[in-house]
Amino acid sequence: PLKIFQSVFVYRYETKATRPLFRMREFLWNEAHTVHRSWDEAEKQVNEAIKIYDELFKRLGLAYYILRRPEFDKFAGAVYSIAFDAWNPDGRINQIGTVHNLGENFSRAFNITYEDPSGKQRYAYQTCYGFGISRTLAAIISQHGDDHGLVLLPEIAPIQIVIVPIPYKGFEDKIGDYAREVHERLRSAGFRTYLDETDRTPGEKYYCWEMFGVPVRVEIGPRDLEKRHITICERVNLQRIAVPLDDAVKAIEDVFMRIAEELRKRSLSTLKEMTVNAEDMNSLKEAIKSRKIARICWCGSTECAERIAEESGGEIRGYRIDIEEKPEHPCIVCGERAERVVYVARAY
Repeated sequence: PLKIFQSVFVYRYETKATRPLFRMREFLWNEAHTVHRSWDEAEKQVNEAIKIYDELFKRLGLAYYILRRPEFDKFAGAVYSIAFDAWNPDGRINQIGTVHNLGENFSRAFNITYEDPSGKQRYAYQTCYGFGISRTLAAIISQHGDDHGLVLLPEIAPIQIVIVPIPYKGFEDKIGDYAREVHERLRSAGFRTYLDETDRTPGEKYYCWEMFGVPVRVEIGPRDLEKRHITICERVNLQRIAVPLDDAVKAIEDVFMRIAEELRKRSLSTLKEMTVNAEDMNSLKEAIKSRKIARICWCGSTECAERIAEESGGEIRGYRIDIEEKPEHPCIVCGERAERVVYVARAY
């Protein structure tokens, strides 16, 4: 197969409906285009792309639905489209990635052919897929952040550990020397560290670094100096633990693992809480009004989809591909037999 990866900054001026990170005027275009000799090979590429993005977004601790878009909402020219829809605290969906099987549609339109073993020219099968880098950043900020500010995964945090000396009258120099020793030991162990030796008070430093989302704060006070301990404060729950300096590297590695697990767990829990079943139009309207994601039964008709959008303000995002969900009720709009269980929400 032919596989081309494109990464370039682009500038859009077709709309004034921009929003920081979610829909930017200038953004990094990140997309792959592939060409194959058969439908099966193109399908294999689609599944590979879905797997790659799924692993990436899970590694970032995000929670989302992997949905196949309805026919009326698929990428123009695609046979079908798959999207990664992440939740946002305001109830809107943030589409962070898409994968499209283009079939022969574009190859026929642009005469893209290949020569098979018998020498015959045949139309190629194509796919394309990409993820929104700025939208993914928006998802990380919105899903993991709290009232104190950013909360960053240790794996992606520019500064993983900030060291804050707590001066005590008569021990300023010794505490400073010990803080520098701790800083050097942790830095040598491969952590991205920063020693805050500014003139701000410890409280001001705590507030600042919590807002910046640094995963771990190491506090160095007179008791830590006396016992050759460090006090570790986790950004996620702001809990403190004291450990001997000799055990610091292992302790922080364990904290990093707990942070990653906790953030992923929290995001999945929130997605589950935000998703509600709606069995009639009134409950659907209430769900959308309450900033929820509605799970409904739908007959598959465009007319019913349009009525859902007009009356609820949400839109059908698609049906899940990771599990099979059989309709338990008739179509929420017309009352006819439902074909799919689909998800409805507002979106960016």
